[in-house]
Amino acid sequence: MRAAVLVVDDERTFRVMAEEALSGEGLTVRTAANLALARRALARETPDVMILDRRLPDGDGIELLSELRGGPVTIMVTAYGDIDSAIQALRAGAAEYLTKPLLVADLIVKVERALERRGLNDRLALAESALVRPPLTASTSAAYRAVERQLTQVSASPLTPVLITGPSGAGKQRAAELLHGLTYREQEGAPFVELNCAALPAELVESELFGHERGAFTDAKTTRRGLAELANRGTLFLDEVTELPERAQAKLLKFLDTMTLRRVGGERSIEVSLRVVAASNQDVPQAVRDGHFRADLYHRLSVFTVAMPRLCDRKGDIIPLAESFVAFFAGRLKKRTRGLTKAAEERLLRYDFPGNVRELRNIMERAVILASGAEVDAADVLLGEAPPAPGSQESFFCVQRLDGKPPPPLSEVEQAYLKRVLQYAEGKRVEAARLLGISYPAFLRRLREFGLDVDGS
Repeated sequence: MRAAVLVVDDERTFRVMAEEALSGEGLTVRTAANLALARRALARETPDVMILDRRLPDGDGIELLSELRGGPVTIMVTAYGDIDSAIQALRAGAAEYLTKPLLVADLIVKVERALERRGLNDRLALAESALVRPPLTASTSAAYRAVERQLTQVSASPLTPVLITGPSGAGKQRAAELLHGLTYREQEGAPFVELNCAALPAELVESELFGHERGAFTDAKTTRRGLAELANRGTLFLDEVTELPERAQAKLLKFLDTMTLRRVGGERSIEVSLRVVAASNQDVPQAVRDGHFRADLYHRLSVFTVAMPRLCDRKGDIIPLAESFVAFFAGRLKKRTRGLTKAAEERLLRYDFPGNVRELRNIMERAVILASGAEVDAADVLLGEAPPAPGSQESFFCVQRLDGKPPPPLSEVEQAYLKRVLQYAEGKRVEAARLLGISYPAFLRRLREFGLDVDGS
């Protein structure tokens, strides 16, 4: 189920631009050229986010905004940018206020923020999972073949919970997708539904997991099925499961024991049949000892545990994975680049990949963009570096040689690194999060921790 956006603007060029940009982000986009058409669209279905022009042929967008308190999160967009208009829009309930002309990247960032506020980041993740991904590559490493054997074994028991552990970027979600494919290879259309447990505010987790009835809370204008209900006869993938708040952990444990759920505000119990696959890059037993994660839930989830190896421990997979990423991104970018030169392969094999498979994917995407020949060459493979400025050999990483000095605190290094990534991404936070291989909400949290969230610098 994709998050839905309604674009209300009388400029056809803006509507087309917004629809193309947001559809490319995995969103369902509808458009309306005036207030009358917008009201008809809203009567049929309430979107998650509305992008609303201030000046429309049949009235002021503020009128519609005032009618929809408690409805979609609204971003007011207008060519008439002044302080009074901004104040009026915010008082009427707008979450954001933008003036034209605006950059596509800025619009995407605002919509991402609106979805975060709405608690729908995981519906975006669900939409993303339906998009084309690089193909799963046959592994040549013993470490990953052992993982594949474990997944094949547990696929024969479709209701057994599975816990996948391993470092960030190691491919835990792809392992969950492989398990899903093995489990339901003879059942076409079995749903694979994912939830990033770190992306939602605590008060929205229960509603997202189990759904809600109309009127259950202020914004509940319609009945909505939760992700567990959507995953019936398939797989529910809970990423970063140790980030679940305590109340949600208790609800999840009860759900695992009974395979029944009750929507928020509902009285009817709904039975489902599915496999729960949980993943974490944390030491889960340590989280239990620290009191952050329930011991009974850990034992229930870890009936079958799979540990994902680091990419540096499966060197035999680096080149096959890199080649699959080159083919995928070359196809997406409509380039004729195919494969890697020997020099590029040697460069990749000498690198440790602290960011694991996710880092390799990002490196190869950048390499395909930079490649000018028939193959990706070593010069196109930037390992932990930004493209150097002319005449500059400055490393992308912020750590200088210590020369006998004590190392700086890790927090200072991370803060400096975040600044460099933002500079490299030209201030575009969605792009910076993608380059780092972390979710957009997680990236925002890091910015706030280091006081970088005011102006993105």
